[in-house]
Amino acid sequence: MRGRRDIGARMRPSCYALFAVIAVGLCATACSSIVQVPSTHVALPPEQFGRTFTTEEIEAEVDDLLDICEDVHPDLYFHASREDVERARDEFIASIDAPLTRVELQPRLARLAAHFGDGHTNVGMPWEEWWAHAEAGRVFPCDVAWDGHTLRVRRTSVYSADGSFAPGARILSIAEHPAADLFTAFMQERSGETAAFRADQTERTFPLHLWMSGIEAPYSVRFEPAAPGSTPADIHLPGMAWGSVARGAGNSGNGAAWSLTRLDDGAAHLRLRSLTDLDAFEDFLAATFGELSDDPPTGLIVDLRENGGGDSRLGDALLDHLSDEPWRQHLRKEWKVSARYKQFLRRFAPAWLRWLPLQYLHADTRKLWGTPEGELAVFDYELTQPTDEPLRYRGPTVFLIGPGTFSSATSLAAAVKDHRLALLMGRPTGGLPGGYGEVYPFDLPRTGLAVSVSSARFVRPSGATTGRGVQPDIVVPPAPDGTRDAVLQRAQAWVAEQSS
Repeated sequence: MRGRRDIGARMRPSCYALFAVIAVGLCATACSSIVQVPSTHVALPPEQFGRTFTTEEIEAEVDDLLDICEDVHPDLYFHASREDVERARDEFIASIDAPLTRVELQPRLARLAAHFGDGHTNVGMPWEEWWAHAEAGRVFPCDVAWDGHTLRVRRTSVYSADGSFAPGARILSIAEHPAADLFTAFMQERSGETAAFRADQTERTFPLHLWMSGIEAPYSVRFEPAAPGSTPADIHLPGMAWGSVARGAGNSGNGAAWSLTRLDDGAAHLRLRSLTDLDAFEDFLAATFGELSDDPPTGLIVDLRENGGGDSRLGDALLDHLSDEPWRQHLRKEWKVSARYKQFLRRFAPAWLRWLPLQYLHADTRKLWGTPEGELAVFDYELTQPTDEPLRYRGPTVFLIGPGTFSSATSLAAAVKDHRLALLMGRPTGGLPGGYGEVYPFDLPRTGLAVSVSSARFVRPSGATTGRGVQPDIVVPPAPDGTRDAVLQRAQAWVAEQSS
C-alpha cells in the first residue's frame, strides 16, 4: 500500500475519453507518449514532519474538505444527513484543545469522512511520516484477524518461548488497552460501504493505527493461547519491518499484481490483486491463457479477495478469455459535473495541448461538458460482445470474493453474478456493485493530507439496488482461528467435484 492513494477508483472507458480524443486528434499511434496521468499529491518533506496546526487552521481545513466533497460528489449525504455531518463537524472542532500534527489530525478527519459511507471518499494516511517510522523496523510484528468480537493472531514473526503465542492466539490487550476496543475504534476511521470492508482494511493497516494512537514498540501484549483451556499470558513484542509478515486475509506474501499458481490437485489459482496497467495485463493474460491452453488444469480459481480495483477495462479483458456470452459491468453511470473534475480531466493531457477544445471531439466528453455544472451526466452501457478469442478457457471456473473485493473488482464480480458467467464463492464483496467511484483526488491546502472523493454513481448490471455487496453463490466463512484459507480449500474441493 506504500504511496497508494486510491484503492481502486472505477475507471470506465469514458474516464479515458480525453486519451482517445488526443490520440485521434493527433493521429498518434501510441497515446502513452502524449497522455500523462496527473500527479495531484505533493509529498511532505521530512523537515515538516511534526509541524502543528492551530484550531483555526484545522477548522478551515475541515470546511475546505466538506466544501470540495459537496462540490464533486453526486450524493454526498445519501448515507448520513447533512445535519448529522455538521453535528459531527462541530463536535470535532470543539474537541480540539491544543495544536495537532498531521499524525494526530488524520484519524479525526478520517472519522469525519467515514460518515459518508463511501469507500472512495476518504482522507489518506500520513504516509510520509509512516514510512519514515516503518523503515526503522518498529512495526507491530503480527497480522491480525477480526471476527466481529475477537482479535486473533493470523500470522506473526515473533513466537513465545513455549510456542503459545502463535497463529490462532487471541489478543486480549495491547499496551493495557483492550484489543477489541482498539480495533472497533480504528474501524471508525476507515471509509467504506460495508462493515466487512472496513474491518478488512483495518486488519491490513492495524500497525499504522497503533502508531497513530501512540502505541509503539516494544509492544506489551496480553493474549490467550489457541489451545482449549489455556490461561492468559503476557509477551513483549519487538518492532519488526513492515514486510516481516504478509498482511490481509488470503495473502500468501507474493506481492505481484497478478500471478498464476498450479496447485497440487491440478487446479490453477489465478490471483488478481489489482486491476491496473491494461497493456501489461493483456500481455499477462496472453501468456497465462496460453499456458492453460497448452496444459489444461482441472479447473480455474480466479481470486479477487485482495483486489481493491482500478481500471474496469482489465475486467473486460479477463472476461473475454472466459465467456462466450456478452456481459457488462455496469448498467449506467451517473456522473456529477463540476468545474473541479473537468479541470482534473484536462490534466490528463500535457500542458501544451490543454488549450485545444479536445473535449468536444468525443461523444462522452462532449456530453460531460455539455451538462450544466452541479447536474448529473448519465451514461448507459451496452453489452460487451466477446471477441473470437482463440485462448478462451471453458473449463470449470470459480471466482473467489470477500470483504477485500472492492471497486472495479466488485464490478467484475457483479458482471459474473448477474450474467451467470461463473460460480462465485467466499463472502460478500466489501464494495457495493451499485456504489460510487471515478475519484477526484486532491490535497488539503494546509496539512497536505491526500483526499479522494467520488464523482459518479454506478448502477450494477441487473439494475438491482440491494445496498449489499455482491453475494457469493456458495458462502464460505473464514476458518475460526483465522490461520488457514478455508475459501481456497472449498474452491479446490468444488473443482475436484466438477472434474470427477
